[in-house]
Amino acid sequence: MMERKIAVDPSEIRELDIVELIDGREATIVFVPKDAITGFEVDVGTGPKNWDTIGISATQIKRILWHAR
Repeated sequence: MMERKIAVDPSEIRELDIVELIDGREATIVFVPKDAITGFEVDVGTGPKNWDTIGISATQIKRILWHAR
């Protein structure tokens, strides 16, 4: 099995950034660990009624759509 390369430098990702996942979903970063290589927690869904918080790895992030300040 081929190992997927990291498309986004995990150290660039901050809490509340909006990212596109490789499966096409948009997600809001809700938790960034001290070691960003270990993964992130994100909210996915279209609104409060169907939001789901899931854990993802850096390899699941295609690109950063919007940086939080």
